[in-house]
Amino acid sequence: MTTTTTRKLITGALRLIGVVASGEAPTEDDVEITKEALNGMIDSWSNNKLMIYTINPYVFDFDGQQSYTLGPGGNWDTKRPTFIENVYVRLNSGTPQQLDIKMQDLSDEQYADITVKNTPSTFPFAFYDNGNYPLRTLTFFPVGNGSNKCVLWLRDPLINLDDLDAEISYPPGYERCFRFNLALEVAPEFGKVVPDEVNAIALRSKEELERINSMPVYLKGDGGAITRGRAKGGASAIITGGFWTMGGR
Repeated sequence: MTTTTTRKLITGALRLIGVVASGEAPTEDDVEITKEALNGMIDSWSNNKLMIYTINPYVFDFDGQQSYTLGPGGNWDTKRPTFIENVYVRLNSGTPQQLDIKMQDLSDEQYADITVKNTPSTFPFAFYDNGNYPLRTLTFFPVGNGSNKCVLWLRDPLINLDDLDAEISYPPGYERCFRFNLALEVAPEFGKVVPDEVNAIALRSKEELERINSMPVYLKGDGGAITRGRAKGGASAIITGGFWTMGGR
């Protein structure tokens, strides 16, 4: 983990393109211009799953509503996530029989095709996300009775770096990636040509983070189709979602 400040990031980026010399501090105007470019770059990177280094689980209460707003000040008050990875309904919360059941993510067309959208049930098994801003709205089908919880696995956006002198920390590689790519981002503002080696390091550092943050894709299928495993006593592992086969190979 590398600890730095926004001011240090900005000064380092401006030094890479020759706006300031070694040991020289940028003007406040130059700092503000570069900070705006930095936060614009981070906002853009938050739309790239491969630049977000963690997925966090959040647990919220169902209260019998059909729809819930998600984001700052919403029904479910948290940062507005860039991506909703998975949604589960949690039954028997806090007991030895606690069970998380994954919900189906409905497209616009799929949700529109539901004839009776307020159908009541013990718990929902599908959800529709309208993707609104600043609050997303999650609508569930059927409408649960409010006795269960909702578990959201979210990719939170990268934080904006508005405080110039507060210490900030990111996983290894992010400080370098921010600094060199910020140099590319802000160079046109100052009429500077980015050196080839700076351009190469910026590209390579971003590719390294995207590779680290990438997630493997597991092949899923009906356990009954795994004839070889079945023949040797294999069984589909429902606890792990079916991508792991227990028993012989």
